[in-house]
Amino acid sequence: MKLSITSTEKLEKFYLKDLNDKVFNIELDKEQNIPEGWYELIIPYISKKVEIFDILINDESIKEIIFTGFYTDTKNKKHQPANAIWDENGYYSIWLHTQLGFLYQRFYDQIKPGDFGSNLFTKYMLTIDRNIKINDNWSNSLKSYFAYGNGPNWWLKNSKYTPYEIIDDNYIRSINTDHLLNELEKFLVNEIHDMNGHKGWDRIGYRKTYTKLAYNENLLQIEDISNTLVKDFVKKLGYKNIIDIEILKLKKDSFIPIHKDAYTDKIYQNNNYTFGAKKFYWNISDHKNIYFKLGTSGLLPLESPLFINTANHVHAVVNQSNNNRVVISVKGEL
Repeated sequence: MKLSITSTEKLEKFYLKDLNDKVFNIELDKEQNIPEGWYELIIPYISKKVEIFDILINDESIKEIIFTGFYTDTKNKKHQPANAIWDENGYYSIWLHTQLGFLYQRFYDQIKPGDFGSNLFTKYMLTIDRNIKINDNWSNSLKSYFAYGNGPNWWLKNSKYTPYEIIDDNYIRSINTDHLLNELEKFLVNEIHDMNGHKGWDRIGYRKTYTKLAYNENLLQIEDISNTLVKDFVKKLGYKNIIDIEILKLKKDSFIPIHKDAYTDKIYQNNNYTFGAKKFYWNISDHKNIYFKLGTSGLLPLESPLFINTANHVHAVVNQSNNNRVVISVKGEL
């Protein structure tokens, strides 16, 4: 690949990083012998402001794809559109592919034509599906599922395919999770061990069954929840009524296989239950060495409470930690 950059000043430092976070120091305007694939171009600030006018791959301009780049300032705030570098410890970054046609295909598919040149982060979320190496003891299918990243993807927010949403709420984050877990264990009485025949995957829930959640059963109305803490919690999440509340446990050295949730019951024909990121998911245990890959959006940020979309994205989980993974999950109408 030959990379060229048109800018107000000669660039003094820049490099590429692949989906394995391997750094490639390159020269501009010269053919570079690097493997085909996705690379993040990073240009750090060095002593003076620089504006970037164009980026060329193999002598062809990337055109408006340049507006998918953004600047991260010294306070870690992202700016877009911002094809420039301007403060100490800041840097400009943009995802590029060695094949320009593939780059066009990916981002023209995902970003509406009129949105180029605007702040994409207001309407879209950017995820990076990287190459993740898990332990050798897992099956070949799991190892290959995690190992081959799909790269960058821009997802339209609040759409059917939005993969997840991070919950940034002070009330939720301030909850004593041990207390919440104790109250949920009093309220949830139906247990399933080794769900779907997978050893080490256990559930305690409001419903008696897992795969057939609500076929002929009534929804749980918020006001009918007898436990005050549980009631306040699901109301704060924004649910209008509840299909199920669960505590999901995955023992160490256990996994959840590659699958996509099948919501076939009549209740789920209402898009309010399955359209987009609607399932609350909170990993309240230590998330280190626990890997939840949600399709081409990559690994979930398990350090945060989330709404996730498991109805429209294939996913799998492996627990490589020394502890049981504990998750609080809620399904219902938002």
